[in-house]
Parts: sequence; C-alpha cells; structure tokens
Amino acid sequence: MIKFDFFLNTNKMAKRFSITYIFTGLLGVIFLDKFIKIYLENNSISLNSIFTFNIFFIISTGIIIYLTINHMQKVIKNVEEAYNDLKEKDRLAPYEFALDHSVDEIHWFTLEGKFIYVNESTCKKDGYTKEEFENMYLEDIDPNFTRQTSPICMNEIKNTPNWRIESTHRRKDGSVYPVEVSGHAFTYNGKEYICAFARDMTQRIKNRNKITTMNEELQKSLKEKEILLKEIHHRVKNNMEIISSLLNMQAYKSDDKKFKDSMKESRSKIHAMALVHEFLYLGENLAYINVNEYIEKLLEDIKELYISQNTHITIDLNLDVMEFSINRCIQVGMLLHELCVNALKYAFKEDRDNLLCVHMKLIEDKIHIKIRDNGDGLKNINSLEKSDSIGMQLVHSIVDFQLHGTIEFKNNKGLECNIIFPKKEIK
Repeated sequence: MIKFDFFLNTNKMAKRFSITYIFTGLLGVIFLDKFIKIYLENNSISLNSIFTFNIFFIISTGIIIYLTINHMQKVIKNVEEAYNDLKEKDRLAPYEFALDHSVDEIHWFTLEGKFIYVNESTCKKDGYTKEEFENMYLEDIDPNFTRQTSPICMNEIKNTPNWRIESTHRRKDGSVYPVEVSGHAFTYNGKEYICAFARDMTQRIKNRNKITTMNEELQKSLKEKEILLKEIHHRVKNNMEIISSLLNMQAYKSDDKKFKDSMKESRSKIHAMALVHEFLYLGENLAYINVNEYIEKLLEDIKELYISQNTHITIDLNLDVMEFSINRCIQVGMLLHELCVNALKYAFKEDRDNLLCVHMKLIEDKIHIKIRDNGDGLKNINSLEKSDSIGMQLVHSIVDFQLHGTIEFKNNKGLECNIIFPKKEIK
C-alpha cells in the first residue's frame, strides 16, 4: 500500500498513466469506429447485430484495460526497484564515506586474488584509479605474490582467525613501501570474499630503527659503565689489600704481642670489606651481592686466619637465599666477622670438637641471624651490653644505628647471639 501511494503521488507517474490511458483509448476508439463502419456497410441492423456489437465492444474494452494495467504494473515494478536501490544507497552512504576516508588501505578480493573493491586511500597510496583496480590482482601491487600463490594466501586468510603479515606494496611508479596487512573472510550474496586492511609501516619502521639504534647505544654505554664500576671496585679492593699489607709490615716490625694482635684484627676487618668489592667486580650484578656465597667465603677466610691446624671445628651454616646491597653486605659482614672471631678466639679449644652455628632466616619481613658456639658461655651476659671493647661497640653501633634492629645475647650450651632487623633497608 505504501509503495502504491508513493506511485500515485508522483507527478511523473501520473503523467505516464494519463498518456498511456489516452493513447490506448484513442487507438481503441479509432479501431472500434472503423470496425463499426465496415460492419454497418456490409450488414443491416438486427437484434443479432446489436448482440454481436456488444460482445465485440466488451472484448475490445477488456483488451484496452489489460494493456493499460499491464503497462502500469511494469511502471510500478520499475518504481519499486528504483526506490529500493535509492534506499540501499542511502543506507550504505555512511559506510562508503567511512571506508573512503580511512587512513588504512582497504581491499576486497575474490578467492582467486582479484580486486573487486578498493577505497580512496588505496588509490592515493598506490597511484591507480578504482577503474584500473577492477582488472588487477593481488600480485600486481604486492611483489611477494604470484598468480599461483595469491589463491593460496586467500584461503589461508579464510581459514586463519586474526590473520596478519608484514609485506610490501609496489606503487604504479614502481616505488615500494612496507605494509602491515590483516585479513578476514566474509560472505556476500552467497559468495565468499576476502577483506584486507593494509597500513603503511614506513614511519613505524623508521621509529623502530631509531629506537633500536638508541638501545644499542644505551647498551654500549651501560656496558662501558659496568666495566668502569667493576674496575673501580677492583681498585678499591686492591687498595684495601695494600693497606692490609702495610699493617702486616708494621706488625712484623714490632715485638709487642698485643700490637700484633690488634694489627691482625684490623687486617681481618679490612679483608671483610675488601671481600665485598671482590664479589661485586667478579659478579654479574653491580647493585646486589649473593650474601650466601659472601658469608661462606668470609667464614673460610676467618677460620684460616684464626684457627690452628690442631683445632678441629665444624661450621653449621644454614642460610636462606638472599641478595644484599653493598652497604648492607658490609654491615652484616662486619657483624659476622666480629662475633665469629670472638668465638674462634675465646670459645674454641684444641682438645675438643668445636661447633660454630651461623643461621640466617627470612621470617615475614624480618631477617633473623643466629650465631652460636659450643664454648663455656659467659657468667655475666650483661657485661656485653656495657663492654668498652672496640669490637662490641662496633657491633652495637651497626645493629642500632645502621640496621635499625635488635641484638640479644644468651647462654645456650655456649654463647648465642640473636640479631633481628627489617628486610627493607631504612635510609
């Protein structure tokens, strides 16, 4: 009903209808008039003649009506088709606008790789017109494909979700530029097609190459700085060893045993700090040290320096795997050095089995260090809190003011020291 009203309300269709009706009617009247004249000239009027005339009139009028209606049906059909085409174009207009103004190149292919549609961006990039593309195939703009491999590529796109490759396109003038292409299959009017999106990668590759060059330069600069830092740590360690040698020479020239022992302890402390720098320049990481390996090496060096061959000692080493910064490693190293040296000097004897326990555990956000020997212990534990020895003052100073932790001494089948401090370094 809507389409018929549309037809009746159209001026052009009304003119066509009127002209067709008048033309058909005039032809019918002329033909009927001729027929009546011929009939009257050859026949007299009778009832049978009137009956025959009426039948002829009805037949001729029916023919006129049939021709008129048949013509109008064709007109209405044409109007409907034109209306549907116009409506379809109006519906697709926004999509065509979006496709033509897309930055990416958009191509529609048959499964044989023949172009059936390209947008304006494709024409501008490749230099061909849309009419030229109608007779072109994929290999005409992509030198990486041939007439044999193009259908293979189309079927691969059809059977691969999120298909994507990096390729090249060749312009009409012969120049080539890199593209990233993604593709999907779709069905339209019962036929399968491929829709491909190509994006120019020229600027992206320039940026990628620029970033790669910058990264290479940064890596080179970083490597140079790592070598320089390792060299600095190596020289610091060597300088500490020189100081240690100087102290050893001073001790060698003196006959005072107390002085010799003091020089020996100073050398040992210096060695504990030099060992940190040695681990830094020999290791892979210049910021952190594997504290487990450092403590093992530190205890071996202390044992070699203070224990005679006649003294048997077992070291119970139980350490969680941790990494310390250079500052914390020196702090913990000085603590262990002082407390272990005291155990080796005062708790162990040659005529029995000696045991030194060094445990370091990470419990929640706290680090727990336990150092215990199997000596005779101390009768007055509180004396360690008020000791005026340089070693004990150093221990308390490191725990209180550098590690921000607590320290406790107690007798437990020997002397036991427990130190607890936060895992996170407080600056």
